[in-house]
Amino acid sequence: MTLSLTELSALRPLGEGPHTVALIAPAGAVLPERIEATCVLLEQMGYIPRLMDNARARHRYLAGTVEQRLADFHAAFHLPDVAAVWCLRGGYGCAQLIDHIDWARLPNVPLIGYSDISVLLSAFHAHDRRTIHAPVATELALLEQANGAEAEARSAAMASIAPALRGDGGHMNATHVAGPAVDLSGPLIGGNLTTLASVAGTSGALHVPEDAIVMLEDVGERLYRLERSLCQLLDSLEPGRLNAVCLGSFTDCDTGDSSVEAMMQEWLAPHDIALYHRLPFGHGAHNQAWPVGSMARLSSDGLEWRAR
Repeated sequence: MTLSLTELSALRPLGEGPHTVALIAPAGAVLPERIEATCVLLEQMGYIPRLMDNARARHRYLAGTVEQRLADFHAAFHLPDVAAVWCLRGGYGCAQLIDHIDWARLPNVPLIGYSDISVLLSAFHAHDRRTIHAPVATELALLEQANGAEAEARSAAMASIAPALRGDGGHMNATHVAGPAVDLSGPLIGGNLTTLASVAGTSGALHVPEDAIVMLEDVGERLYRLERSLCQLLDSLEPGRLNAVCLGSFTDCDTGDSSVEAMMQEWLAPHDIALYHRLPFGHGAHNQAWPVGSMARLSSDGLEWRAR
């Protein structure tokens, strides 16, 4: 599917206006053609993309050294009239930045991303700054490669970013699997399971407020690795602080004859933590935006978060 200029301008994932959007690569190296395509599409949507100086850098599999990525990170938030800082991709590397972020001089500009960016989203939440768990910027290019239902899902995922940035309330369908089947409320946290488990016990560990609703997703992992990550994550925090776990997509995960839900249920049951699944977020076409830290309610009607 090739999107027309009219269709692109109507999508507008960052909302109305000629917004300046800062593009950073805080983790894995980004293919040059993906960067160029993303900037072109943003311009066609009516935005002003500002690619940070080191976004094309490469250091091993990373988007530059820690110093290069950190310089871009800080500079992005200080651009004049910047509406949001949008990560180009995930991969690996965000945890290397955590101890070097100068929070005192970081304006409260929203950060957008997911996957390895989960580490930054949690750190921003801990410092009372706005973050949106949503598709990375280079996934704009996938819109032109998608067709049919996939194209519709990817367009809807991109379009869901704007209301999240505005601070609107939102809703996701969610199906109860196990644990307490009662209405629950709490702040939304979480992201990529493997990434969050990898920083357990470090300065970048998942920030877990009381009564948290934990959103989890993953990609390309065997079931035993997902179980290892879940156990690591649960052992690193106080399970009593969790109200529920909500599962998004576990894309291309080899689970054999078992299921992610069954494995999760086994480890959550002793803590009386509710488990929900089939939420439309994660790696894949269905990746609806949700605001990290927002107060939300889980019920038979699904997951609903409040306007900010």
